[in-house]
Amino acid sequence: MALEDAVTLGEALRSTGDDIAKAFALYQRSRVVRTARVVLAAREMGRIYHAKGVERLVRNDLWTGRRPEQFYDAMAWLYGWNVTNCLSST
Repeated sequence: MALEDAVTLGEALRSTGDDIAKAFALYQRSRVVRTARVVLAAREMGRIYHAKGVERLVRNDLWTGRRPEQFYDAMAWLYGWNVTNCLSST
């Protein structure tokens, strides 16, 4: 996330002609949804991966037969970030 933040801030500065106030506003608008999603997803994954009891049994049943690629596909939104789409959430 820190590297994404740095690149996004740099792109915001570039796209606003180095207007610092506008760049920070653009940066904030561009990052708030993604960073919130990362935090919420991490919290949920922790809960799922460390499930106990019935919740663990249900999780295991739902994941039975799932190919490894399917686990990665579910996280494509996270790993698909790049410099060309870093300001797209505005």
